[in-house]
Amino acid sequence: QQRLKDFVVDPGESSNLTFDISETASGQQIDSFSVKSQSGGGPSSDTESDYIGQSRFDVSFAAGFNQFAAFLNALERHQPALFVDSLSITRSDQPNEGHKVKLNIAALVRKQPGN
Repeated sequence: QQRLKDFVVDPGESSNLTFDISETASGQQIDSFSVKSQSGGGPSSDTESDYIGQSRFDVSFAAGFNQFAAFLNALERHQPALFVDSLSITRSDQPNEGHKVKLNIAALVRKQPGN
């Protein structure tokens, strides 16, 4: 049961994940940070479980390589676990500006009985 809490968020706490992700970015001094919770468009029914669902987030920001690596590392250490499903990096044309990064992040959420 304790190990499950390392990977799965309780339904009432899932709304706090957006705040947690934002706080992690703030701690890394990330520029132009944005996080949006995805509504609808979740995983297909063949990947769903009767007991565990997913919350997904679209994250975008601008950062240098060291900031990006530190932010990614902080996300990997987050408890409960956050999973980076996809990422893309667009190189900046300006020498002193961060590269544009887009991440799709997923978190496992325990379903309430009867849902």
